[in-house]
Amino acid sequence: MAGTEWDTGHYDKERRQESAEINKSLMALKECIRSLDDTNKKFIPFRGSKMTLMLRDSFIQDNSKVIMIICVSPALKKMEHTLVTLRYSQSIRDN
Repeated sequence: MAGTEWDTGHYDKERRQESAEINKSLMALKECIRSLDDTNKKFIPFRGSKMTLMLRDSFIQDNSKVIMIICVSPALKKMEHTLVTLRYSQSIRDN
């Protein structure tokens, strides 16, 4: 759950920095997915992170498909994070 560490003050600097790096990689992945979906875009930013660079060949094959797996919680205290996750996944699906 990258990003949830910012909500509480009891995580150390190293854990928050790790979370920021994960979020950076996820944003790069999102940009690649959006670029692949946009037929007008000629450039796909695979070099945005090591992860997207490694996945490049998987993305550009003609028969490749992209799926998103999300983690949600029924717990009331996790409701805000669950809603944010659901909205984000819906926005990716709609684009």
